Amino acid sequence: MKKIVKIEPYYEPRMWGGGSRLRNEFHYVTEVVPLGEVYNVVALPHHADCFVPKMNCTLSELYDHYPEWFECETPELPIRVNILDPMEDLSIQIHPDDDFARQYNKGRGKPEAWVILDAPEEGYIEFGHYAQNKEEFIRWAEQKEWQKLLRYLKTPVGGFIDIPAGTLHAIGKGVLTYNISRNADCTLRLYDYDRVDPDTGKKRPIQPEAVFENVNIPDRLISFLMFPSATEWGCKVTRYWDEPGLYTLMRIQTEDRGRFLHDRFAFYTCVKGSGMVNDIKVEQGETILVPAHTGWLEFQGNMDLFLASYRNENS
Repeated sequence: MKKIVKIEPYYEPRMWGGGSRLRNEFHYVTEVVPLGEVYNVVALPHHADCFVPKMNCTLSELYDHYPEWFECETPELPIRVNILDPMEDLSIQIHPDDDFARQYNKGRGKPEAWVILDAPEEGYIEFGHYAQNKEEFIRWAEQKEWQKLLRYLKTPVGGFIDIPAGTLHAIGKGVLTYNISRNADCTLRLYDYDRVDPDTGKKRPIQPEAVFENVNIPDRLISFLMFPSATEWGCKVTRYWDEPGLYTLMRIQTEDRGRFLHDRFAFYTCVKGSGMVNDIKVEQGETILVPAHTGWLEFQGNMDLFLASYRNENS
């Protein structure tokens, strides 16, 4: 029988660490210290896989055993969600397309998108580059002329940015983001600030040759977008993205009561406030899975929720 269930987050240590917000504001409890990233939704068997307590199984097992909850065409759960609060800049990196990822690690490409939840006044992300051709890109990278090569953007709170495959990118320190992506894990690093992994005593591996092969040249000049919101059935709804075969992303904010209908499966992650979704209590930092065709949801409370879903490619 279909029912709304909570998804436990999955944690992995990160060299770039994190501040106190994920622990103190989002109430995440883990031995991972410092805490810079939380997987709210991930289903990569034997690697990173959220647990579903009410069903006593992992999220990948739930997807396999109850396909009617999701009604997806894909053999694996198609989307992933995480929240980041880095203490240092992330590595300069790209995610390749499906063809390269399949050959590289038998995986898939990982197009993604970010929404800025909070950022310091001087907050930034690295996004794209200024090289006009491959030769220029390689020369500047090999000579570490990062000021010439790398493009930086200011981070508007509430801003949305799309990150197609092959886009050079990195979240800057102190920039709190909600991320949605394909449920995959293929990252190619160009530069990691020569950081040394305390567990190995060695620098973290980088893959510049693979980046040279896959980075978008010339760069696509993508910037942050501020999407309008509309009031629907007592909810403030922001619709960011709805691309078949990729992902669907919305934001639903309530001040007291509201209703919402999304007929496909969806993960709702509360990034601020608390309240009730039908008869399920939801706190800041928690994620619930609502199966396909659950019907109208009734919201009570002051909540800021992100809705992550997926539409089949041929729908």
